[in-house]
Amino acid sequence: MRIARWLPLVAVVFVAACTTAPAAKSSADDEAHVVARVHDLMNKYEANDQAGVVALLDTKITILGSAPTESFHSADEIKALMTRDFGQWGKAKFTDIRAMDVRVGRDLATAWFVFSFQVGDQPSLPIRLATTWHKRDGEWYLTQSASNVMTAQ
Repeated sequence: MRIARWLPLVAVVFVAACTTAPAAKSSADDEAHVVARVHDLMNKYEANDQAGVVALLDTKITILGSAPTESFHSADEIKALMTRDFGQWGKAKFTDIRAMDVRVGRDLATAWFVFSFQVGDQPSLPIRLATTWHKRDGEWYLTQSASNVMTAQ
């Protein structure tokens, strides 16, 4: 009789223990996946792969550039931005992604980081980029991004 009273409590503790472990693993997996998506985005943008960049975008997108007038809200606007950028630059290089801070929730994640940006043969500049990713159908898509050129202090 005494064992029967404790059985529901033991069952609750057992179920809680079983459901906690996979969530931690899932979070670590999601974090690694978001980091991989960041690298994929940077590589595709650097290669001027417009279709590849658009494939990484959420259906609702907001990208804010470092200039006040740079605000983009659709795949077509992002493609036009890339056409304009590479028309000016010829080539771009994104290197040394560092100081990354990734936070993962149920269906939203953020990845903030710094990278070195080089246009043509000009010296590289440090850029800070804040990105928000939306998980849809098991995949992470860029839904927001804001960048700024870091000033020397």
